[in-house]
Amino acid sequence: MTSADLATPPRRKSPQLGRKFGMLWSASAISSVGDGMRDSALPLLAVAVSDSPGAVSVVSVAASLPFLLMSLYGGVLADRADRRRLMWTIDSLRAAVVLGFAAWVYLADPPLAVLAALAFVLGCGETVFSNAATSVIPEVVRPDQLDAANGRMQGNMLVGGNLIGPLLGSALFAVAAGLPFTVDGVSFALAALLVAATGRSTTRPSRTSRPVLTEIREGVTWLYHHRDVRMLAVLSTLGAMTCFMGTTMMVLMVTRVVHAPAASYGIVLAAGAIGGTAASTLAGRLSRLMSRGARIAMAFLLMGISLILMGMSTSVAEIAALYGVIGFGIVTWNVQAISLRQQAVPKELLGRVNSCYMLLSRLGIMTGAALSGWIASVTSVRTPLFLGGCLLLVLLVAVLLLLPRMSALEPSPSAEAAEQPVDEPAGRPAD
Repeated sequence: MTSADLATPPRRKSPQLGRKFGMLWSASAISSVGDGMRDSALPLLAVAVSDSPGAVSVVSVAASLPFLLMSLYGGVLADRADRRRLMWTIDSLRAAVVLGFAAWVYLADPPLAVLAALAFVLGCGETVFSNAATSVIPEVVRPDQLDAANGRMQGNMLVGGNLIGPLLGSALFAVAAGLPFTVDGVSFALAALLVAATGRSTTRPSRTSRPVLTEIREGVTWLYHHRDVRMLAVLSTLGAMTCFMGTTMMVLMVTRVVHAPAASYGIVLAAGAIGGTAASTLAGRLSRLMSRGARIAMAFLLMGISLILMGMSTSVAEIAALYGVIGFGIVTWNVQAISLRQQAVPKELLGRVNSCYMLLSRLGIMTGAALSGWIASVTSVRTPLFLGGCLLLVLLVAVLLLLPRMSALEPSPSAEAAEQPVDEPAGRPAD
């Protein structure tokens, strides 16, 4: 791909998303708000039931473990089962669990072990659900609609999970400790009904009695031998590691370097969510105005330069503005990576390949966060931001060199035109 290819915008036809995607999006939006409410209320409840400073950490670790322990198995489930049925079944079970827990909270204070168990069980459900949801999107939209669809799904997580949900959950917890969990349980039930209304999955499940490890190995082997998707996974893992190497230090930049009040950190996080929301909203429009290569290059450029400038910042306003740009870059890259993966991986393997990809990215995030703390302890708080930004710019060079391989992951225009989603009749305008 040449520099001219980077500047050449793709077709400008506006992709209209369909009714069934609308129901999936609505289910995701409702569930994300509920997740955000629970994520804010659960630590508050942990503090209320335990005097130990480690209570919040116990709950946080319990919520994080499923991503490491369940990712690969979740991919097998997503390929073995009817994906839409799997999604609404998981949400129905989560509704029952959370509503039962809410009833317990109304009657008495549950022990810390129960809070940790709840976080772990719901995390397991979220790991499988997220994989199935990512894998089901290509069933309800055309290839040229993937960026817009994935952008809207990313927006749900940012607006519902990071902005509306936490604020609402904290406010409801102040009224009654069980109230945010009640609303969360109801949100799961509503989301389950919406997903169930979309009907059966169009991808034939893998009805097999083969051992789980054999199926996991099949997904890992496919990813390992498919050079282009493997390259995408490595790039995402390194990008996550370098980005989190820098952003992990933001809280110390705010409180110790620029000496701002701790509450100012919330403003920085909100700015990042706003930037990411803008990227999710503009994803479909950007796909019509810029080529895929230009969007990917722009994402890495924005993240790299913003981290370097953040390392030189002297005020909360500067840090917040730059984190807003980083949020825009992160979501823009996520949308591109998800869409490319959905187009390149065979539908019957998408769940298992997604699970490998998600596990690698999660390990990249954890590695970046760990390196950030070590580097800051032996040098200064600003160093991880400079280093993370510089490494992202190095990855930008790799991105530019690998763009021809990335373009090979996308179907040709004729193939896109031929591939209509089964849920919407060909030629009918989607609503």
